Amino acid sequence: MSKAEKTMDAYRRFARRHPLRFIGISIILVILWISVIMFFSDENADQSGYRSASVLVGIINAVAPDANVTMENYEQIPALENSERVVRKLAHMTEYGILTALVWSLCFGFRDIPRNYSYLIPVLVTFCVGITDEANQTTVDGRYGSWFDVCVDTSAAVITVAIARYLTNRYRQKKREKKNSSLSV
Repeated sequence: MSKAEKTMDAYRRFARRHPLRFIGISIILVILWISVIMFFSDENADQSGYRSASVLVGIINAVAPDANVTMENYEQIPALENSERVVRKLAHMTEYGILTALVWSLCFGFRDIPRNYSYLIPVLVTFCVGITDEANQTTVDGRYGSWFDVCVDTSAAVITVAIARYLTNRYRQKKREKKNSSLSV
């Protein structure tokens, strides 16, 4: 049994043996992560831009140490502006992918939810949080709300749910195969 399978078994056992604790912990994690998203949403344009630029400079220096890109000469390199947009969209996808995984995990704690809903609910929650995030940004100096960002957030949710569904189905298939092989012996 692989380490991932052992981890999933322990996760399932905890959820089944302690459903209220599991749901409570999941709710706390979802709320904390939404708070992180809103914290970043509340940064003004200068703070947000500086954070994105510093991440990009760090990536460039990690990949190409000879590039000599610093925060001081960052604005003198026009090509970095488009790269910064990519970093910002990847950050959105990461934030909302994690949120989706946390909500999906929360749904896992409710045994009565039909399986298809446990994949739909995280996407809907992520979509609603994305709209709230973008609406909040319209109230921050220098920031604006973007429907494109809501679409990026929702795309991250769909991708995360697809990965979760694939991995769950693969896990179940391996469990069935293991059970069938032990029965035939």
